[in-house]
Amino acid sequence: MRRSNVIFFFLAFSLNLSLLAQDIKFGKYSQSELELTKVDFEPEAASVVLEEISNNHFMGTIQHSTIHRRIKILKESGKDVGNVSITFYAGDGIQNVTKLNAQTINIENGIEKITKLSKDDFFEVDLDDNYKEVRFTFKDVKVGSIIEYSYLKTDKSITFLDSWVFHNPIPTMKSTYTIEVPSFLNYNFLAQGEKTQSCKYQTNYPGTYSWTVSNLSAIKNEPMMSNYQDFIEKIDFQLAGYAFSNSATYGGGGSGFKETYTTWQELTESISEFDLFVHYLNPNAGEKSQILTFVPKGETEIQKAKDVYNFVTEKYSYNGEYSPFPSKNLRAMLESRTGQRADINLTLLAYLRQNGLTAYPLLISSKGNGRSRLVDTPFLDQFNQLIIYAKIDDKEYFLDATNSERPFGYLPLSHHVSYGYIMKEKDSGLIPVQLPHRSGIVQMVNTKLDENNHLVSESTVRYTDYDALSKMNGSSIDEVDTLKKYILGPTPENLLDFAVTEKTDPRKQLEAKFKHSFADFDPETTFISPFAYTRWSENPFQSEVRTFPVDFLYTFTDNYTSIIEIPKGYTVDDYPQDANISIPGGTALFTYQVTQWEGQIKVTASISLKYPLISPSVYPDLKYFMEILTTKLKEPVVLKKTANP
Repeated sequence: MRRSNVIFFFLAFSLNLSLLAQDIKFGKYSQSELELTKVDFEPEAASVVLEEISNNHFMGTIQHSTIHRRIKILKESGKDVGNVSITFYAGDGIQNVTKLNAQTINIENGIEKITKLSKDDFFEVDLDDNYKEVRFTFKDVKVGSIIEYSYLKTDKSITFLDSWVFHNPIPTMKSTYTIEVPSFLNYNFLAQGEKTQSCKYQTNYPGTYSWTVSNLSAIKNEPMMSNYQDFIEKIDFQLAGYAFSNSATYGGGGSGFKETYTTWQELTESISEFDLFVHYLNPNAGEKSQILTFVPKGETEIQKAKDVYNFVTEKYSYNGEYSPFPSKNLRAMLESRTGQRADINLTLLAYLRQNGLTAYPLLISSKGNGRSRLVDTPFLDQFNQLIIYAKIDDKEYFLDATNSERPFGYLPLSHHVSYGYIMKEKDSGLIPVQLPHRSGIVQMVNTKLDENNHLVSESTVRYTDYDALSKMNGSSIDEVDTLKKYILGPTPENLLDFAVTEKTDPRKQLEAKFKHSFADFDPETTFISPFAYTRWSENPFQSEVRTFPVDFLYTFTDNYTSIIEIPKGYTVDDYPQDANISIPGGTALFTYQVTQWEGQIKVTASISLKYPLISPSVYPDLKYFMEILTTKLKEPVVLKKTANP
């Protein structure tokens, strides 16, 4: 839902604000725009944003945004951008879109042909949750067309201004956001993206700020980056203060400037007073007695904490919804035992505290929420999830009680973030979210001729921590066929047997043991792949360029060992060469070694990822690294028959 407006009392101002002069004029095109046929930084682009501008000012306490966007069609497949939708929040008349203007220009036989849209070409459509959309389609769009449109959006909700995103689904040559802030308002700025953060946004006009970002690649799906929203170039605003006037005050002395939350502690105190929040932090006598009907069996703090966590995850059901704030009070949660993430985690907090354990709410911005970093000011709009921080036996734990399959101290992968906002009685603020783990794969393979003279491979594969959780994918250990599919693929070939076991203490582990035969075994010359099942079968990175970082989700260390027993009468004809490569900076390491002695050949490989997020600036090195790694792990050992045994 749209955030509610905060009630302000402002001085009466009669302001006549002027924006910076626009560089882009409707219907006025440069020769370079008319002649453009290809985007230098993205040659395959089918269309491109030539320029877009958002000019913003305030009339009283209403934000006025004049938005102008100009696009060129470069290929037949780029004509779809001629279908435009503008979404706005219409509830209580908070936002409105007016003054629509749109046209297409084509150059035919050296003459400009302009096709304008009329009022009847714009359609307003009702969406869910009080949102609306203005839709329109440009006419006479063809390869070489320039289309442009402009409109005015007004907004009465000025606590959080709408973000301006410089990126677009198509490449953008130039994007500018300008805002003129009146003296009776003060905003905190939150810039995201290297280019936006490096902008010199101060202007020669007091209270006027401007960001211009150029040459942005299109937003597109890339391997191992499902949360590109966290890395797009954008700018956000949160109200930091406002002028007020209270004419009823005796002597007229009630005017001044009111700052909103200036410290994290002030923000915590304000949130803690919310009706739905207060009893989770300080339950009443009835709520305490109901909580204390559950008695943890553990004797140590960590045993008690795990008992409480297991009780909450088993007895309380997550409805799939989330918010940084609860949707119901503690009494309602104790009765219904179902709720959204904040409801369940705050219930966990209440149980932990009533059992003498230290716990606090922790607000985070999960992956995909559009925040690659947090700003260290009380910018509440940064957060979208609530989890729990606990300090047990002088160790820190980060908890989320929405999934009974997730052990104590593990978080969803989308919650693996760098920092969170802890709400304490004192010293509230940002703290690092540290999730120590030993994720990885250990594989041990033994290949030999069995008693029937069949070449058979026996494998043990152990997945630890987040690799174990990922492979189980929410399945029970009893669902053997499902786990077999997750581990070996949907149609494993020549599988002789399969068994799987699970451990949860001291850490999560999933272990699979299986056999498979080499049906294509050639008695004269045979090729044996040392490792039939690895983290990647192919290099996931095929593109030559990369727009956003690569996100491996978590760090890991894989160790593979394969021992091939050389049958009598056979010799090793060929085997892979050793390798030792890394990404500059030591982000990832790969070693591969072959050792041969009488009757056996041993192949070992190790992959170590030290940082889960890899910058697009080193993407070429990563692509090469992964090509070597995936190729090497598939290289066979070649055995050749020399004589009858």
